[in-house]
Amino acid sequence: RLLASWGHRVALLTRPGARPTLAESLPPSCRKLFDRTGLRHAVDAAVFLRSTGNTVRWGEGSERVERFAEGEFGYQVERDAFDRVLLDEATTSGAHVTRRAIVRKVVESPGPVALVSFDAGGESRQLVARWLLDCTGRAGLLARRGWRRPEPRLRTMAIACAWERRDGWPLAEPTHTLVESYDGGWAWSVPVSETRRHVTVMVDPALTAVGGRQRLGATYHAELSKTASLRALLEGAKPVARPFARDASSYSCSRAGEEGVLLVGDAASFIDPLSSFGVKKALASAWLAAVVTHSCLENPSLATPAVELFDSRERAIYESLRRRLAELSREAAGAYAGGFWQERWDTPEGDADAEPDITALRSDPAVLGALAELKQRESITLRSGTGVQRVPRPFIRGNSIVLEDQLVAPAFRDGIRYLRSVDLVTILELAAAHDQVPDLFDAYNRAAPPAALPDFLGALSVLIGKRLLVFA
Repeated sequence: RLLASWGHRVALLTRPGARPTLAESLPPSCRKLFDRTGLRHAVDAAVFLRSTGNTVRWGEGSERVERFAEGEFGYQVERDAFDRVLLDEATTSGAHVTRRAIVRKVVESPGPVALVSFDAGGESRQLVARWLLDCTGRAGLLARRGWRRPEPRLRTMAIACAWERRDGWPLAEPTHTLVESYDGGWAWSVPVSETRRHVTVMVDPALTAVGGRQRLGATYHAELSKTASLRALLEGAKPVARPFARDASSYSCSRAGEEGVLLVGDAASFIDPLSSFGVKKALASAWLAAVVTHSCLENPSLATPAVELFDSRERAIYESLRRRLAELSREAAGAYAGGFWQERWDTPEGDADAEPDITALRSDPAVLGALAELKQRESITLRSGTGVQRVPRPFIRGNSIVLEDQLVAPAFRDGIRYLRSVDLVTILELAAAHDQVPDLFDAYNRAAPPAALPDFLGALSVLIGKRLLVFA
């Protein structure tokens, strides 16, 4: 949708699935992405059930209600209906959509140019593309060509079924997603109407004998019997159809793109749905893929840094969600003796998020010490710290990638430019010329978009505490 609306010729090959649809819970933060991509009106017009929070029974804890902030809401969607909304928006924006297409072969050649061979409407066709976006999810049409990296310790099978209760569900918060851990797995339930809920159990097929189609129902009900809240909720409800299974095992990729090819959403990586951010991750990946592709088509010299930005963002999001999974698994492992949770609570190797952790910086002793010293000094004389460099790195500006200087230092080896929208490079440039904090603050607000004083003081404290600026 975005690429077509920005004036590019886009061919979308889609193969609708005939399998039963899953339900998804979209957190309130997805609304920002809908606004950014111009999808908000279409999603709201689809009249999906709006959720006000989650109800959770986890580990040894009792059931707790977690409501979204006042005025915030999420969406409870059936994926086939949600996908139709997105596909219609792509078509309306000018993308050429071929439905029921089966891709047979992709041949890449220097240029970069790719030849895609596919079947549609009973005949064989071909198209030539300057960029390919693999949005084929777990199938990973291009991702499986040596880029896919499975997580053997995170094998998971989802067994799902829709349930009806004509008199409504006896819940204090009927729009909530329900989440519950138990010995051997976890379960969750998403409402899609006042009378229908999807209920899914998540098991490790190496520990739980899932069985074939004939035994799948028995396995599903046996797992539900291990729950407390969901088991009681389903008394008196009727399944709409037979349970079905989906592979929900985690995987990542060795890289998420190269010039001319990007792995988007679940094609690049997938983390256990326990994170509840799968759809948001895919939407964010799609938005960034559109920005990167647009930038490279407009300015091919940006291809290398733009793809590096896409790859680093994909890696950072995956590792962040992997850590969240480990935290929740560690909490559950304290309540159950089974192997399901023991396999999942190890903290993964790899770097943390490339983005600075604002919460951690706020409580960092060095940063707090710098703030205290700023308040005590009658005047300041600052200079750049040892080993601080300005390195051009890719940034997102609107719908394009641009190169801007970042500050690279021992405390920020991946580089840093902004903290709460305060430009650290501008502070560094101005600091030596001002010996009073109020004067430096006024100079900053004349040179850059104005910042609130607390945000400016926080950014200045980080620069001093992390020794990007030092007192002369």
